[in-house]
Amino acid sequence: MNLSVLYRSNKLKAILVSLAISLASPFTIAQTAPNTTINNKPIAIDADNQQIDLQNNTITFSGNVVITQDGLKVKANTVIITNMQSKDNQTITAHGKPVYFEQTNANDAKQKITGHADQLIYQVKQNAVTLTGHAELFQQDNHIISDKIIYDVDQQKIRAQSGKGGRVKTTIVPNQVKEIEK
Repeated sequence: MNLSVLYRSNKLKAILVSLAISLASPFTIAQTAPNTTINNKPIAIDADNQQIDLQNNTITFSGNVVITQDGLKVKANTVIITNMQSKDNQTITAHGKPVYFEQTNANDAKQKITGHADQLIYQVKQNAVTLTGHAELFQQDNHIISDKIIYDVDQQKIRAQSGKGGRVKTTIVPNQVKEIEK
C-alpha cells in the first residue's frame, strides 16, 4: 500500500475518532438532581481549537472560546473541562485577560449578573462560580470589586474576599436591591 494513502487513511481515522469522542462525551454537565435548570440544558462551545485527553479525562478549548448554556454565557481565551465523566468532581476552568460571564435570571430576562476576572472556575455539582484575579461582579448598578468572588448560583449568594493588602469594594443601590428581591 502507498505510504501517503496509508497516512491519509490514518489521519482521517484519527479525525473521525476525535469527532466521535467529542460528540459522545458526556460533558453536558448533568447533575444528580433530575430537574435542575442550568445543568440539564445542552452546552454550546465555540472555539478556534479543541483538544481531548482521554487518559487525563480533560477537554481543552482555546482561542476565542464562547460557551453558552441556557441563560449563561462565558467568553475566554482558554477553557479546560476536567473530570468529564464525573458528576461529583467536574470542573470548568476558564482563563483570559479577562474572562467574561453573563447569567440571565430564568424568571426575569431583565435581571442579569455579569462579571469578569482573570480566571473563572465553575464547580458543576456545587453550581458555584469562583472569579479570581481582578474580579468584578455587576447586577444593575450594584457592583463588587475584589480579588476573589464566589457566586453560589442556587443559593443566590455572593462572597467576596480581598487579596494581600487589598480591600473588597462594593456599591449598593438600595432601590435596586429591593427590586431584585421581588
